[in-house]
Amino acid sequence: MKRVGMAFAFGALVCALAARAPAALHHPKDAFAVPVNDKGEAQPFAFDEFMRQRLVLRNAGNPNWPLVAADPNTKEPILDPLTKQPRKTERGVIADRVAATKQKRTRTVEENVALAVDLLRLNQPPEAESALKGARSGYLPNVTLAHTAAAQGDWPRAFNYLDIANEERAPAALPGLTAEQLAWQLKLNRGPLLKLFQLRVKEARGAKAVPEDELPDDLFGVKFVNAAGEYEPGALAPEQAAKLPPDALAVVQQLVLWFPYDARLFWLLGELYAAKGEVLAAQKVMDELVGSMTYSNRKTLMAHREVVARKVKELPPPPDPIDDIPIGFKGVWVYFGVAALFGLIGLIRAILRAR
Repeated sequence: MKRVGMAFAFGALVCALAARAPAALHHPKDAFAVPVNDKGEAQPFAFDEFMRQRLVLRNAGNPNWPLVAADPNTKEPILDPLTKQPRKTERGVIADRVAATKQKRTRTVEENVALAVDLLRLNQPPEAESALKGARSGYLPNVTLAHTAAAQGDWPRAFNYLDIANEERAPAALPGLTAEQLAWQLKLNRGPLLKLFQLRVKEARGAKAVPEDELPDDLFGVKFVNAAGEYEPGALAPEQAAKLPPDALAVVQQLVLWFPYDARLFWLLGELYAAKGEVLAAQKVMDELVGSMTYSNRKTLMAHREVVARKVKELPPPPDPIDDIPIGFKGVWVYFGVAALFGLIGLIRAILRAR
């Protein structure tokens, strides 16, 4: 049967993110948080959107990243269509905000916290800690200090600050954050984030594994194996799957957005995608770990990456973006009928214009 390709093109570009102001690393203007629905259930970002947000954070913290966006071909600055001024990159926006905040002679505690978060975004943890000098009480300062210590690899101090923050009275509300988001973020502080810090403290005080034997963070006590005890994407053993909380993917996405340079957290995210059978996402994570994050000497990662790559090759080819729709005789008559109608209308209008 003859098939006619038909494409119906329409589109609308929407650049709106969910309300973004995480409790553990709060900034009133610019923060990154996993959405939470009205039932209090965290909803992980679609993989491409998550990777976009993570890239924004990594670009912001890259000291070699330009402050002004430029055309890749001409190298000329890209102008904002409204202000006609050079458009700032994500790093440029934060750098401007830091400069403006530092010019204030007096700042509130909340402004100092926002300044510290911005400095962390710029990958300047010592400066971020200095911004909170003298601020050692209250939830927001302590939870932010926990992140500054973690960013410097000082896990015992990070754990202590987080423990203090969890004992402080939590804010009733935060700008841009729903009640459901705030509640979920506070649970994250007392659960997975605290567990992560505990694991890192234990490693720091004990015999650290050699890089070749390193594994992703064991936040959930899960072994990523099938019922036979072998690594198989999409076939997690039932007793292992039962250990994963429903929001496991959202939890690790959030932790990675808080610590966008942490390779082992990112690796855990890749393993979660593989366990769900989303091997394309898992492959992208593992490829980046082996490539730009220089984790190619981790034996377990390399073995898992090879299995994931085989699974990707077994996937069916993607569908043709242009749908082929079979046209029957009825469709042909409808097509010619509509064409004849438009032709008749055009003829009548031509006659009327001539008169």
